[in-house]
Amino acid sequence: MKLFKKIKGLFLSQKLMFWLYLGMLVLPNIMMFFTESTGTLTRVVQIVLPLAIYWFAMTLNGKPGKMFWWLFLLIFIDAFQVVLLYLFGESPIAVDMFLNVTTTNVTEVDELLGNLIPAVAFVFVLYGGGIILSFVSIKNKEVLTSVFRKFQRKCAMCIMAIAVVLLGVNFFIDKNFVFQDDLFPFNGCYNFGLSVQRFVKGNNYLETAQKFTYNAHSERPDSVSEVYVLVIGETVRATNMGICGYERNTTPRLSAMGSKIAVFKDAITMSNTTHKSVPLLLSPVASEKFDSLYTQRGIFTVFNEAGYKTAFLSNQARNHSFIDNLGSEAQDVVFAQDNTTVGNVLNDDVLLGLFNQRIKQYKGGKMFIVLHCYGSHFKYTDRYSDTERTFTPDEIPSAKAEHRPNIINAYDNTIVKTDKFLTEIMSRLDSLHVPSALIFTSDHGEDIFDDERGRFLHASPIPTYYQLHVPLVVWGSDAYRTQYAAKWETLQSNTCKPVSTSMVVFHTLLDMAGVKAKHYVPEHAVSNEAFKVTPRMYVNDHNEFRTMDNAGLKKLDVEQMSKRHMMYP
Repeated sequence: MKLFKKIKGLFLSQKLMFWLYLGMLVLPNIMMFFTESTGTLTRVVQIVLPLAIYWFAMTLNGKPGKMFWWLFLLIFIDAFQVVLLYLFGESPIAVDMFLNVTTTNVTEVDELLGNLIPAVAFVFVLYGGGIILSFVSIKNKEVLTSVFRKFQRKCAMCIMAIAVVLLGVNFFIDKNFVFQDDLFPFNGCYNFGLSVQRFVKGNNYLETAQKFTYNAHSERPDSVSEVYVLVIGETVRATNMGICGYERNTTPRLSAMGSKIAVFKDAITMSNTTHKSVPLLLSPVASEKFDSLYTQRGIFTVFNEAGYKTAFLSNQARNHSFIDNLGSEAQDVVFAQDNTTVGNVLNDDVLLGLFNQRIKQYKGGKMFIVLHCYGSHFKYTDRYSDTERTFTPDEIPSAKAEHRPNIINAYDNTIVKTDKFLTEIMSRLDSLHVPSALIFTSDHGEDIFDDERGRFLHASPIPTYYQLHVPLVVWGSDAYRTQYAAKWETLQSNTCKPVSTSMVVFHTLLDMAGVKAKHYVPEHAVSNEAFKVTPRMYVNDHNEFRTMDNAGLKKLDVEQMSKRHMMYP
């Protein structure tokens, strides 16, 4: 009984809560001392400066529970940071991470949570426990004495003085140090503000881009019938595609196409997040600056102006991202996942059905279709049926490195499914006996416990080779390759050159279709003789274009690119 009273008294102690909340607040900073690649002094300042501020703040009220709620935004950012450190192993909360919260649909969250259970459970116990104790603190009649608070305030100010000196020294000796980028939680708060700003700008898109026009026209007569298709894969990495050099023949049907396809083996994306990479493919912003996305329309507007019937068929749910905005510019828009229940994910056969419906109704003329797949998104086993299991065993007990062989089998099965999906679309297009072409690429790749880092999934604040190397495949019908033989020959001649999918897809589609418009750049079209190899860029978290050697890639990533004879930087 006495022990129980002692324990109860301990947890009712405002002093205990004072130190507990201080520890909760500074915990991510301590963790990041060991995870970040910034200089040692920067990591020391990252602990000392926030600690001093938190320490001082905790003395402003006699009840620590009240300070917990006054600092709740920081508590939320701390909890978010702990989960992301568990998932990615490094880096502060990125702007894209905040935006992913608003653009990831419920089904994706349901599929991802299983991989985050340990981190979520830890955060729930620690910070959830803090919430419970805050109510105890507020209701408790006991308050921190003025003597205790004054002494702790003096301690905080002493630590603050030390932190300011260290910060000044760090500014002097580390020329790469940026306060709002390198110190947590200041970077987390700064990125949160940027995410809100971008969300608002995205919501105002229809107004800011309302008067935009490409002044587009087709150089070919209206009487010429032709069909062009862009297939955007989801989380398909080139490393696991047979046509890109993978040891497994995961693409037997595409491999049998021979000269009917052009395969670009040295292709990378400019972003490892869907909500950013897909708009790059559906607009010319990669040739300009990313923020121009907010003031100009996308590829459907170009083809609409050029007299094409346009369709956007997506096997993903609307998620309030720019994909919704750009996709909705098509004349025919379908988001197949809109009406599905959580956990009931449709595989890409639904897109094949929607595509076949449009082809059956095709009576000639000009048509442009974009298919946005769900292809290889985790959970991989949900992307194909039991009868389509090529590689086994593919059961995934849990998303851990120890189960990598099964995970790879399941992932490779999604690639086989994509191979079948693409070749069936090509077959339907060929049956039209009109010039038609298809471009396939993916938004980004995926980490699958590939090396000692133990990374899994994508959208990490710092990209990896596996997230950036994506396939780029161009197919031409018999009629297209005959009628536009020069363009096809140019395409084939450029397959060995390094390309950025984000840069070339928009311009290549316009070039192959003979569409001229503002913002079209022949030098960025792989089907044009004017095509030039340019330095490949990565769009970082602040939407800045950075060269590949300034994208955060590690030695392991560069080695993988070198192994595959890819250009770096």
